Amino acid sequence: KGAFSSIVDANITTLTISNPPASGTLGSFLLQLTADGTARTVTWGASVKWPGGLSPVLSSTNGKVDTFAFLTVDAGTNWYVYTVGQNS
Repeated sequence: KGAFSSIVDANITTLTISNPPASGTLGSFLLQLTADGTARTVTWGASVKWPGGLSPVLSSTNGKVDTFAFLTVDAGTNWYVYTVGQNS
């Protein structure tokens, strides 16, 4: 469990999620990404699963925050991700 935040000032080409709990145990965290005023992208990786298979477009307005919840029950093989808030 935890919360992490970052100002996104470049495209994120690698996302590494370390130390998930053992399989059968729910693991979760929140990720907040703050825009720097330029459109940016994230390469989420194959383990990240979005509803409908479509990841959201990140906010690009300077100072706006996108918040995502990550959940796993299989030791991080799959991370189910949901948008908690966007462009806030």
